[in-house]
Amino acid sequence: ISTLTHLSLMFADAEVSCQLGQSCILPCRFTPGDDLVIHWFKMTPTLTEVHSFCYNDKDQWGHLDQKFGGRTSLFQDQISKGNASLQLTGVMVQDEGRYQCHTICGQQQYSATRRTLDTTALTDNYERS
Repeated sequence: ISTLTHLSLMFADAEVSCQLGQSCILPCRFTPGDDLVIHWFKMTPTLTEVHSFCYNDKDQWGHLDQKFGGRTSLFQDQISKGNASLQLTGVMVQDEGRYQCHTICGQQQYSATRRTLDTTALTDNYERS
């Protein structure tokens, strides 16, 4: 019997190892600015919105995919320092895929921090008879 216990998350050059059912951090850095908007997407044919944050220091929940409801957060105290990393809790096999972080600062300046994430099975445990 093969049991999946970990997911390996490929993020540009970095690899993040996530244990199923635990929390995982997907890194995203940007140059801070005014009127910041942060969007995290799972790259699907219809672009699944995973998390959204607006400059008024509020997470936006209206258009997010229900599969991620209550499982995503940003590090609020780090946003002003250019850290838009996403914390995903309760990691599930269905979370496997490619993710992208977009940041927008001000009306004139658009900054897109695009980091692509691949998830694959990391560990298989075999039961011997």
